[in-house]
Amino acid sequence: MKMTDHAKVRQNQRGMSNLVIDIIEQYGRCEKAAGGAIKIYLGNREYQNIVHEIKQFLQKLDKAKGGTIIVHDQDILTVYK
Repeated sequence: MKMTDHAKVRQNQRGMSNLVIDIIEQYGRCEKAAGGAIKIYLGNREYQNIVHEIKQFLQKLDKAKGGTIIVHDQDILTVYK
């Protein structure tokens, strides 16, 4: 999304990095706002969903540690640990 000058000033005043804005945009809940705008809100429910996804990813990452894939001509020939 394109940020207005006003939004850039508020982002800077409130110490919100571009990464924080991206997280809210990607994972937040959309609601109707005044004037036909859309409010994107990262509440406790959305936060907990992200934490759950990260925990699942970390579990899969632990299983992937030390894993090897043998590839030839875009074909996976074998996998092992």
